[in-house]
Amino acid sequence: MMIQLWLPLEDGEDAERRSKPSIYRCVYCGAGANTRDHVPPKSLLEKPFPPNLRTVPACQRCNTAWSADEGYLAIVLAQVGHVPHLMSKVEAGGAVDRALAASPGLDAVVTRALQVAQDGRVWLAPDFDRLSRIVTKVAYGLYCLRYGTSRSKEQFSLHWLAGPDQELPQHLVAAHYVWPGIRRKRRSVVQKGVFSFLFARGWMVGDPPLYCLMNFHETIFAAVSCPAPIGQKADKRLRAKAWK
Repeated sequence: MMIQLWLPLEDGEDAERRSKPSIYRCVYCGAGANTRDHVPPKSLLEKPFPPNLRTVPACQRCNTAWSADEGYLAIVLAQVGHVPHLMSKVEAGGAVDRALAASPGLDAVVTRALQVAQDGRVWLAPDFDRLSRIVTKVAYGLYCLRYGTSRSKEQFSLHWLAGPDQELPQHLVAAHYVWPGIRRKRRSVVQKGVFSFLFARGWMVGDPPLYCLMNFHETIFAAVSCPAPIGQKADKRLRAKAWK
């Protein structure tokens, strides 16, 4: 699967949890957790960070395992984003410009991903596997916070990923609504214009039990297939109040 991304012409409860991380298990691998992992990652948000950030228990290995891929997604977003706060990052002296200047290897990776269409427009062919790993991981973390850890990460898979110029498939449009009727479901906003998400039931034949629909910076839109939730009292310690 390849997508074309056109370039533009902590609250008190979390503090208490962090003080005793050893009593929790890493939500990703099941090992003892000695850190907290932000969901979504701070690298995909904007400063100043919102006050309602959520975390899940994680071991040090898992907490750092996705750092490079998270940074890669942040760079891809900045390269193809049409919104001002992303475009400023690739300008001279911007965050992405500095990151690429400090890492010639990464700069070469991004340069090789640039393609020119027949009409002369430039687009980016990103590493789909890297994007898939992070998008799926974020969806899994959100699921753990909402429904608990009764499901394994292997049961989650990327269903759809696209840039701002691509239309939403009809079956995903339907998932945004409460049926029967036409009432649109409300998205949870972590940071306005930066990241929002929605857990929605699939209505069409062949749909998974649940979708996690995510919007990254009004630039990349993703749908992750999720298993049906299983309520377990032991998981309530991970659950958090919904984002406003």
